[in-house]
Amino acid sequence: MKKSELRELVTKWKDLKRKSKNHDNSEEIKMVEHRYYHETGRRLEDELDGKGLYDLYRHTTKLIK
Repeated sequence: MKKSELRELVTKWKDLKRKSKNHDNSEEIKMVEHRYYHETGRRLEDELDGKGLYDLYRHTTKLIK
């Protein structure tokens, strides 16, 4: 899976989380989380706390861990 596709998954997950306050999107959220885990081997929630998406959104080579 390309990095751009992973970014799309992340944005879709964020949108669903935001919308889930008013609607029940739990099944769709689980599907996105499962797909991300299947592709990367990492949990999406763990990635968003600042550990892993760093490499997805880097802009220069100076920011590589």
